[in-house]
Amino acid sequence: MKSKRFNFRVTDTMDALIRKKAADAGMSITDYIILCAIDKKVINYDGLRELTTQVKKLGNNVNQLLILSRQGRINTVNLTAAQEELKSIYELLAKQLSRR
Repeated sequence: MKSKRFNFRVTDTMDALIRKKAADAGMSITDYIILCAIDKKVINYDGLRELTTQVKKLGNNVNQLLILSRQGRINTVNLTAAQEELKSIYELLAKQLSRR
């Protein structure tokens, strides 16, 4: 349980920056400042929502192809589009991880 209180002053610019960084990290301002102060690494996974959306769409597409195949409505599948999507997902993930 937190029982101690810190009070300090910051400029409007600092306030906006701290609030933005805490929001980007999905954390409260208190938790963000504490982690920064005790030298813990704060990781912001911006772009993760976009990556998750792409993976879900790709999964849906593969599931639809599987259903059509089981119904006998298709025999062969051109997975070029799926390969391109996987490539873009890989590139986005590599970009995010290289920022860490």
